[in-house]
Amino acid sequence: MTDSTPPPAPAGWFPTGVKGQERYWDGTSWTNHVRAVGGTTVPAYTAPAPPHTPAPTPGKKPRNIVGIIALAVAGVGFVFACIPGALIVGWILLPIGFILGIVALIRKENPKWQGVTAITVSVIGAIVGAVVALTVAAGAVSDAADDAVADEVGTSDAAEDESAREQDPAVDDEPAIAGAEDLVLEESAFGIDTESGMGWYAVRVTNPNSDYVFADAGVDVEAYDADGVLIDTDSTYTTILSGSTWYVGNFYNIGSAQIDHIEVRGPTADAATHSPGTETGSFTMGPITTGSEYDYMTANGTVTSEFSEDQDMVRIDLIARDGSGKIVGVYYTFTDRVPSGGTAAWTVEFWNVPLDSKVEAYPHL
Repeated sequence: MTDSTPPPAPAGWFPTGVKGQERYWDGTSWTNHVRAVGGTTVPAYTAPAPPHTPAPTPGKKPRNIVGIIALAVAGVGFVFACIPGALIVGWILLPIGFILGIVALIRKENPKWQGVTAITVSVIGAIVGAVVALTVAAGAVSDAADDAVADEVGTSDAAEDESAREQDPAVDDEPAIAGAEDLVLEESAFGIDTESGMGWYAVRVTNPNSDYVFADAGVDVEAYDADGVLIDTDSTYTTILSGSTWYVGNFYNIGSAQIDHIEVRGPTADAATHSPGTETGSFTMGPITTGSEYDYMTANGTVTSEFSEDQDMVRIDLIARDGSGKIVGVYYTFTDRVPSGGTAAWTVEFWNVPLDSKVEAYPHL
């Protein structure tokens, strides 16, 4: 509701649109002063000014000293945990950093990020330290295994003597160990079993070295026809001791071919391992008895070990000779175990050989 506008008049109190109320006219316009008719002046309402709130005075943020220390300790521990030679320092510092990080987190009105970071760095450092420790341990185990193998078979007496000569010139007066010589193929024989169609062979190999053996040696025997075509190959893996011995085997894939000749391939002298004859050990074959059953011949015997340890799966290679000394058949068998300094028995059955053939047996590692 607006106040009525009086005609031009001098200043004074005049009625308003509100019953019982007058407003003051200053002669040109209405003022904010009102009053009850014939009463006192009522000032117009003026909203109070909002209370003055002083602006906050900027200050320094609180520092989490424990968190800073925790982060520093965890960081240094992480670095030491990555160094194999200083792992123990890392293992000491990382738990301290972890505990201080937890303390920093529970302190009120202090920044938390240092404590969180210290805990994180401590956990990661512990994991890295564990990996480094396992790597160092694995390397130590590998080195120990290599040293054990070297102690057992990798270091020959010749190498030890050479080392002794380097350290003590007086050792030069001792005789040097002779170098190894190649194996020698002495004799060979072959044939075909008329019933089975399989070929067979027997080769006599001599190791002329009294103080060298050929460990885990492969002896390959190849069968050729008259045109020089390779028909079949048979292989034997064995340790060739000093002296002369026979190796036998079979050709299973001859088919209708005829064997014209055989060739033998074995290790060369550089594959020999120094092993003094007085320390290596050997086998001794006992007497062989033969008999017959139906149309095949049986052979029985024993083998005695002079090795310092039990020998498992000792192979016995056998050849049968007729009355003229010609090889007419071969066979081989295995003993489960020959005790150290003990004796084991063996038995075989020869097929398609004269029942009065003479049998020879040769043991192999």
